[in-house]
Amino acid sequence: MTDAEAPDEAHQLLLAHADRTLMGRLEDPAVVAAVVGVERLVVATGSTDEQVLRAALGGKAVAGVDAKVVASLVAESEAHVTAGLIRRASGQAVDAGVVNPASGGYDITTDATLLRAAVRAAQASIDAMPYYGARYGERGSRFATTDSAWLISLAGLGESRAVRQVEWLSRVLANRGMPSWLLEIHLDALVAEVRAVAGDEAAGALPAAAEALTRARREHVDDALMRSAESWADEALGDAQPVPRAGALIAAAVADQRCGITRDDTALVDWLTDPARVTGKAAGALRQVRQRVLDRAR
Repeated sequence: MTDAEAPDEAHQLLLAHADRTLMGRLEDPAVVAAVVGVERLVVATGSTDEQVLRAALGGKAVAGVDAKVVASLVAESEAHVTAGLIRRASGQAVDAGVVNPASGGYDITTDATLLRAAVRAAQASIDAMPYYGARYGERGSRFATTDSAWLISLAGLGESRAVRQVEWLSRVLANRGMPSWLLEIHLDALVAEVRAVAGDEAAGALPAAAEALTRARREHVDDALMRSAESWADEALGDAQPVPRAGALIAAAVADQRCGITRDDTALVDWLTDPARVTGKAAGALRQVRQRVLDRAR
C-alpha cells in the first residue's frame, strides 16, 4: 500500500461499514477505526440509515446537519483508518490509540456492538454537558469515546475491581477539571446503551461502579443541593454563566473535595471564574454560589 493509496483505501473501508452490520470481536485496527468513525457520523447526523451515512462520507449535504462538522468528522475518521491500516500492516494490536492517538494506548472493548454503544454513550454525555466542548473541544470528544470504550471493558470484572478502576479514573479526571459527577452521567448513559443493545448481563459491574460514585457524592452533596446550586447560578447570572449548569458543576467539585477525590476545587472553579471568560461581577456571583454549597454540604 503506497501513501497515495492509503486515503482511498481508508475511505472505502468506511463505506464498507456504513451498513453497521458487523458484529463480534474485532482484531483489525483499521476496522475498529472504521466502526468508530461510522458511529460518530451516526451521532452527528442523527441517522442510522446506510444511505444517509454513505452520503455524509461522500461529502454530500445531510439535512439539518452542519456540513463543516460532518466534513471534519469524515476527515478525522479517514486519518484514523489510515493509521489503522499501517498498524494492520505491522501486526500491531488494537488499543485506544487506534481512534485517539493522544490516549497512550490503553485497552478498549473490541466487540463491534459494544464499541458502537460506547461511541453513542460518550456523545450523549457530552451533549448533556456543554462544559466539555467549551473547555476541551474535539480533544474532549475523542477522549470521551476511548474512555467509554475502556469503561465497557470493565463490565466483566468483579464489582469491587470495577469500582476501584472507575474510582481511579474519577480521580484522574476530577483533577483535570472534570468532577466525578460527569463520570456518573457518562456511566449512566453507557449502561443504558449497553443494556439496549446487549441486555442487562452485558452491563456487568458498570451499574455498581456508577452507584459507588453517586453514593460517595451524595454523602456530601445530595441531588437536592445539586439542583439548588444550579438554580442559584441561573438566578444570579442567567445567560452570563460561562457554561450552562455552572452551579451544578461547582457543587460537584465541592463534593469531590469533601470526598477526598481532589485536594481542592480550583481546577474547575478557576476556569469558570477566569477573567477571560466572565466579568468580575459574574465571577463573584459564582464564588457566592460555591460558598452557599460549602455552607450546606455535609
